[in-house]
Amino acid sequence: MIPLRDNLRCKLFPFATLVIIALNLLAWFYELMVRSSGAMDQFMYTYCMIPSKVVTAFQSADPTLMLWATISIFTAMFLHGSWMHIIGNMLYLYAFGRGMEARLGRTRFVTFYLLSGLAATLLQLWSDPFSSVPNLGASGAIAGVLGGYILFWPKARVTGIFMFGPFPIPINWPAFIYLVAWFGTQLLSVLGPQVAEGGIAYWAHIGGFLGGLILAGVWKLYQPVSDVCYIPTDCDCPEPAATDDPDDTVDNTKASKD
Repeated sequence: MIPLRDNLRCKLFPFATLVIIALNLLAWFYELMVRSSGAMDQFMYTYCMIPSKVVTAFQSADPTLMLWATISIFTAMFLHGSWMHIIGNMLYLYAFGRGMEARLGRTRFVTFYLLSGLAATLLQLWSDPFSSVPNLGASGAIAGVLGGYILFWPKARVTGIFMFGPFPIPINWPAFIYLVAWFGTQLLSVLGPQVAEGGIAYWAHIGGFLGGLILAGVWKLYQPVSDVCYIPTDCDCPEPAATDDPDDTVDNTKASKD
């Protein structure tokens, strides 16, 4: 499934989401430069999250090793293995990050994103702590965005493409159905034999999704309702005016709340 956009109308310009996308793209182009220089192995060992390396570092209690292991957890969130890897991740981040950023506010969204990535890493470490395979990609952190989105905007609609073999099928699904289907594929993947040989960190996806769901749940307890975004109805309702303040509200009686 490839998401293209949702139908939320939000007041907040997704500045943080676009900055995160830009950082991922800059990191990717830097990776391409490193590949061409022939120094990719050292780069991967230093900046990717390698479970056995992280576990060994914390077992040693060496402050320097623990610092670099921690750094690698976060730098790995901005690295990717191929063009398809980064393009797919960035499509997901833009489609679902915009509404999450508006709901949380820019600073809280960035914190939420990084904590979701950390949750993804922790579950991946738990699943195979002695693996020497480098882990990289924004998927875990983005999975947290999906987990939060399903809690805040389950009735939004997602426009995208469903790949049925080689055939692309246009879809326009409720976000709840789309994200439950996505999470279901991750669960099915860890239960099948392909988890060991597919090259995809499914446990990280699950950990990020659950982490984002929990973090969003805590925030929803604090702020149960927000009108910073709304789901348009069939009528030709005016969009809210753009503003930089995510705490402003919209008086729109025809808008759907979360």
